[in-house]
Amino acid sequence: MNVPGTLDALLAAQAAGGAFASFVHLPQATLIDCNAFVTALVLRTLRRPLTEIGPGRALELVRERALDFLESCESAAEPGSFRFWPHDATPAWIGGIPEDADDTAICALELVRHGRRPADFLRQVACKVLLKRRLREVEPPAPEWLRRGVFVTWLRDDPRANLVDCCVNANVVALFAAANMRHLPGYAEACGMIAQAITWVGGSMPRAKCITPFYPHPAELYYAVEHAVECGAAGLSTSLALVRDWDWCAAAGDPENRPVCSSAYGGVYWTAPVLQAARSFSSARKPTPVTIDLAGETARPPAA
Repeated sequence: MNVPGTLDALLAAQAAGGAFASFVHLPQATLIDCNAFVTALVLRTLRRPLTEIGPGRALELVRERALDFLESCESAAEPGSFRFWPHDATPAWIGGIPEDADDTAICALELVRHGRRPADFLRQVACKVLLKRRLREVEPPAPEWLRRGVFVTWLRDDPRANLVDCCVNANVVALFAAANMRHLPGYAEACGMIAQAITWVGGSMPRAKCITPFYPHPAELYYAVEHAVECGAAGLSTSLALVRDWDWCAAAGDPENRPVCSSAYGGVYWTAPVLQAARSFSSARKPTPVTIDLAGETARPPAA
């Protein structure tokens, strides 16, 4: 995809409210959907390549409108937590859903990276939101890779009946690593779980789907773990290499129509051509990994 075409694709996919539109596939219909998840991942994917698309007011507006949308998805009741959609724009077909760890981690990190929030915002998100919602006990029957202390998906105070997803945990790990908060509870547990789960999967697609109930295609696990490693989660480097060796991981299916997320175990799923286009553009233009300095200094490469 050439550079002018990239800007055209971004402009075409950006809704009036700033979100990058995706498609939600319901049992009865396929609808256009505007959500924080896809919008934040597009910003993540293009955070440096965006500067290569070219200067000009149009590009600046693309980024700023997308960040405006992410901010609209923050919870008014619990600042620092985020939802898949803005509170007043939840689709009628789903009803109410709570804030979640996945959108919280990816939105908070992009808002700090792009200067909308101070670096210390990540400490607020980690300590006041995410650390309160970890798995307290592993009750049988449970998969062998699940462990106490990892992050549950939904941000509700009662973690019972709250699924654990390795992709979600990888996104939380990325936030902790980027902000040099690897010492906090949950980080080591999440990294250990992800590593054990990936080893358990081996070369099995059915097993891969078991460890990411909200991500029906394992390519998303690769992108999430890759991003966590880029943010400084060096302990996941071996796991990243294992996922890279799953030859069916990236090859299965047409990327444009490949699911990027879903309801639990895939009853409803989303595709995002704009995200796949962004990944295609940025694949040869990897951004330099940085951590975010909570003391307000210049961002620096992560420690090995």
